[in-house]
Amino acid sequence: MRYKFLLYSIVTIAFGSNSFSQLDSLQVLNEVILSDVKLRDFATGVRQIKIADSVIERQQTQLTQIIRFNSLIYLRENGPGGVSSPSFRGTNASQTAVVWNGININSQFTGQTDFNAVAGRNYDNITIRSGGGSIPYGTGAVGGSIHLNNTIGFREDFTTKIALGYGSFNTPTGQLKSTYSTNKFYVDGAVDYIRSDNDFDYLDTDQSNENGDYDNLNFNLNAGWLIGQQQALKLYHNTYFGDRGFSGTLTAVSNSAFEDRTSRSLIQWEVLGKRFESQLRFAHVFEQFRFFLSRDVPENFSIGKAIRYTANYQGKYRFSKRSSLQAILDYTHVTGDGSSIPGTQTRITFSPTLLWNQQLSDRWNYAVQLRQDATSDFNSPLLAGIGSEYQFSDTYTLKFNASRNYRLPTFNDLFFAGPGGLGNPDILPETSWQGEIGHQLKIKKISWSLQTFYIRSQDLIVYVPNSQGVFSPINVSDVENYGAELELDYTTTIDKHQFHFSGKYGYTIARNVKQDVRLILVPEQKIVGAITYNFKAFSAFYQFLYNDDVFITTDNTDTLAGYAVSNAGVNYTVLQQKNRGITFSLKANNLFNRNYQVIAFRPNPGRNFLIQTTYNF
Repeated sequence: MRYKFLLYSIVTIAFGSNSFSQLDSLQVLNEVILSDVKLRDFATGVRQIKIADSVIERQQTQLTQIIRFNSLIYLRENGPGGVSSPSFRGTNASQTAVVWNGININSQFTGQTDFNAVAGRNYDNITIRSGGGSIPYGTGAVGGSIHLNNTIGFREDFTTKIALGYGSFNTPTGQLKSTYSTNKFYVDGAVDYIRSDNDFDYLDTDQSNENGDYDNLNFNLNAGWLIGQQQALKLYHNTYFGDRGFSGTLTAVSNSAFEDRTSRSLIQWEVLGKRFESQLRFAHVFEQFRFFLSRDVPENFSIGKAIRYTANYQGKYRFSKRSSLQAILDYTHVTGDGSSIPGTQTRITFSPTLLWNQQLSDRWNYAVQLRQDATSDFNSPLLAGIGSEYQFSDTYTLKFNASRNYRLPTFNDLFFAGPGGLGNPDILPETSWQGEIGHQLKIKKISWSLQTFYIRSQDLIVYVPNSQGVFSPINVSDVENYGAELELDYTTTIDKHQFHFSGKYGYTIARNVKQDVRLILVPEQKIVGAITYNFKAFSAFYQFLYNDDVFITTDNTDTLAGYAVSNAGVNYTVLQQKNRGITFSLKANNLFNRNYQVIAFRPNPGRNFLIQTTYNF
């Protein structure tokens, strides 16, 4: 009953807006429109950072390295190529949404995305959105969200990029991407590949990383057709194949292996008018894994498979240049089955959403958001959010946002029955309130921002062992996260020599309020920084990362030491003409050969190298 008003309003806008739009003069579609328009419309009072294309290009293909050195997100990685999960503002991986062209792609089994199974170079736009986002992106977007977008542009263009590289530990990489477009048609295809023996030596020991090899193949295909001046039809597709060994630790060997198979497809119809714009979207997301306890016995494995269908309609009506109302209807049908789940499980979710945006003056705007999910297996809370921005001067802007967010239990949380783990059918959904105040200051060549945040979560889902050592999820009554994030950027040019400095500092506290203990694997402080230098065809960069100590036991008695790591690299381009040319690159990771661990007893590689040649034509 609570969402009848929402549903009535959405239907009224969806079916009534066409009559209004016919009164308006035709409006030509923008040359490029992001598939994820919610990233634009739900941004009031929210901090969003776009990772530069040049930064994406100089990292290895996996998303882990891109995010680790260019954001304040803490990556919990089980060694290179192993499972890599994010901790955003001290929340866990299931509370960080990964959004592919507007679709939340977190696993239906684990509730998270493995960043070592995502090829960052295959995307045109990677954006980090801080703070709660459950209203636009659904379950799991509590700490923040990471957005992987492909852009489609209608202009005369034909380009191809070939990148070939080779790194330490027998690690070949390659990428081929080709784009062809006209004023009416667009198509691009990309293949990204990386494999590695990953058999690096553990520093200061006589051991090495055994059974850590990986082999990843990513394929993207995107297409678009411009229909008249107001409509466009777009298609997005991604397929991933991953095969890897799960390496052991300093104290235990492993011979297990893991296979990933994922496929994502999205078709989108856009209509754009002077007052009204809409999107109709249909998505299919497939995920399947096979886990082999021993590679020597390939016929013995566990398997899981989930299929998700989503239908989504978004309609936006502009009452004036300063105010608009947006309505979203979302229907999702998920089925999952596997070795550790009884039978075939189904979840159906219907979600109406309303967003009101208003510009009160040239300097002040605000937005109000509402969402009510109807889910087949849980009662979901009414979600509400508000955001506002006020520009006090040309140099200083104050931002504010607050929202209620949630996370539904995953199939594993509810039903898992396998070695070392047991689901809990009585587990409850998580709910949280979050608030954030942001300051932005820009004076000439310096830009500065400061965000302070607070998150209060109830019924947080955590896994604890019973007396037999079997892990099972329970709800923790009260957890809070708070802290601050400081970012600084400075760019200057001296006689055609360009210098850019960027630095980020994060302070985070995450604690169980009832027990008065800190959550594990949450560094109190993280620092990242980079210096880049460009002169004509030559460029160089230096990256720095510091993570503070983290607790590794729930009673806070044991810690894992913090660490500082540096990377550096150089690039030189020949036959350069506009965006064409051949670029030769050399990168050194862990430049000072530090011995460090992100997860206890899992050492990382010492100094290692990657050479690469990129041909753009």
